[in-house]
Amino acid sequence: MLVLAGSIMIVLFTSYGNKKVHPDLNSLMIESFLKQNKQGSFQTNSFNNYSFNLEGLGKIKGTAVTKDGLFNVNDVAAGGVIAGIGAMVEKNVVAMVYAEEGPAEMTPKQWIITGGYSADVPEIPASLRHFYDPTRPAGDRYLTDITNAKIMGSLQKYSFTNPKTDGLKWALGTPGDKSNGPQDHQYTWERGKLWMQMALKETNQDKKNEYMALAWRSLGETLHMIADHGCPPHVRNDAHPSPLWGNNSLFGNPDPYEELMDIIRRDYPNDFIAFAKGLPDPTLKQQIKSFTKAEEIAHALAVFTNTNFVTNETISGKDREGNFRVQITHPQYPYFSPVLDQMTYDPVSYCYVSSTGIKQCTDRYYFANMVPKYCEPFVDIFCVQSQAKVLVPNLVEAGANVIKLFIPKFTVEINSLEKGIIKGSISHATDDEYLQEIFYTGKVTLEIKNSSNKLIDEKDANAQEGVFETNLKLAKGEKVCAKIEFGGVEVRSDYFEGSETGDVIGIYQGTYDIQLNAANWAEADFERWLKNTTPDNNPATWEREVQNSKESSVARINAAIESRNYVVAQAKESPKIKFEIMKPQDGKDYYNISGLKYTVYNSAQFITVFLPQHLTPLKDGSNPGTRISFAGNGFTAVTIVDDFTYTLSGTFAGNMLTGNWVATAFGKTLWRASFATRKTLDLN
Repeated sequence: MLVLAGSIMIVLFTSYGNKKVHPDLNSLMIESFLKQNKQGSFQTNSFNNYSFNLEGLGKIKGTAVTKDGLFNVNDVAAGGVIAGIGAMVEKNVVAMVYAEEGPAEMTPKQWIITGGYSADVPEIPASLRHFYDPTRPAGDRYLTDITNAKIMGSLQKYSFTNPKTDGLKWALGTPGDKSNGPQDHQYTWERGKLWMQMALKETNQDKKNEYMALAWRSLGETLHMIADHGCPPHVRNDAHPSPLWGNNSLFGNPDPYEELMDIIRRDYPNDFIAFAKGLPDPTLKQQIKSFTKAEEIAHALAVFTNTNFVTNETISGKDREGNFRVQITHPQYPYFSPVLDQMTYDPVSYCYVSSTGIKQCTDRYYFANMVPKYCEPFVDIFCVQSQAKVLVPNLVEAGANVIKLFIPKFTVEINSLEKGIIKGSISHATDDEYLQEIFYTGKVTLEIKNSSNKLIDEKDANAQEGVFETNLKLAKGEKVCAKIEFGGVEVRSDYFEGSETGDVIGIYQGTYDIQLNAANWAEADFERWLKNTTPDNNPATWEREVQNSKESSVARINAAIESRNYVVAQAKESPKIKFEIMKPQDGKDYYNISGLKYTVYNSAQFITVFLPQHLTPLKDGSNPGTRISFAGNGFTAVTIVDDFTYTLSGTFAGNMLTGNWVATAFGKTLWRASFATRKTLDLN
């Protein structure tokens, strides 16, 4: 009997499709991420100078599952199974109990894909920890359902201790946790981020690659959890062991969605791939894109799946005949959406259809007179296909955005090239996933191109704590960019050119930071009104006008600041600024170019309220009082517009233009700002 029980465990706890479906879902998530980045959805902010070559840069060495199994070889729980089986079975059956890991070489993409499989190994610990019910209180969202089967239920209830760990906690882990027990998860999201950071600080290329392999595997195992959150039984506390045959009272009830998705993937691969081509739910998509933590994305997906989809054992509500049906599993904790009486019954397909057009379940009513039991609502393959058309696009969208959050956001810059020395920096923007700044240490590759944009040379430099410096000379017309690479991810600087000649002509783009003094601004606004308004002859009337104007100024300025703060918050990135530094052209220029080295024009959008566009005197005299002076490697521009005086100072260093400006009026400072830009286009 022990032999039978051991053999049953080996079959019953094997996850559905973990060798095929989960890896394929991971692959679809990767393709979605790459496609979105290529189309610019991500490039507009996070990955502007990134490129992702997760297959073409070769394989990297790491640790992978080399043999499937139920337990870690050091797990004491496995000892009980082996002792029970004893010498009554052949050695190869005993060997099936243990999973094994060993060295492997794969591309970064393959490491992420196979993480979809390895997340289920060893299978006994994983099978009890891959559930997350978002309707339960935090801390109680783990699997509590005991499968309604005599043998399987007894094994689950008496042979294994409930770990009381939900799928989200299991996949994400805890920051700083380095537990290494036989049932501890070694490839969590948090450990993956730690390995990522170790790789970015490692100078030995072999070790860097090894850390990246571990990081990518951890990401892949996290994406397995994301796929589970797009699978109804995993977010509805619905234990669903896969039995030897059909639904039965001894071995348990498999979940049709999982079982049939495995069949669809195997027998109808084109249909499986087509699921991912659908459009995600627009509300959920907007939520996912706004989130800054993987935990938020995973929870939102689980809520969406739990709220909008049934499982075979969680169907409840009034059926088409008005009979109230109670869900099979944990009826004391029913789900209130979707329920049968919220659906429309389609007599043609015999399906209950939700308001969004999803076939949730069928009752095969044509058996009513012969086999009434067959009329009980259940999920069949047509319902699975209908559900998958909605679920898969959403889990793919969630996975793509989780990948985005996993990759640290770097900016590589060349700061100067003077006297044969090139200097640059690699800066990391912290976020809610990477709270501490990462100071990149390792190889930097310098790519040199000629005036025809042809690559003519490459040179390596070494960065320490985010800074690099090496010898480099460029011939006339040549340009250079710096790049770093980690696990198939490349981050490049903009091309740096002409800096040895000191030529500053070009377009400079970057960001600015501004500190506004609302009280002074409102007072200046009022003073301007006062200056341009004739007092009323009636003192009482004039007093009211003055008071109303003061209040209007305060309200107007506060509204302007509030509106700006909202726009900046929605953008989730620093405000942009852009300068055009041009050669003066006599006869063609609308500037008064006498004595000018160059002209300065602020061409950034949505900034003219804080800084005028023309920072150089105009020929037509329309900006009187404007003046610009040049000293050393920079300039100072003073512009007066409607009693407001703007004083801006800029300094050139290599391809960088940095500086600050201040706005004053009626003896008051209204705001101060600083900016940092770099040359993005040479206009010589």
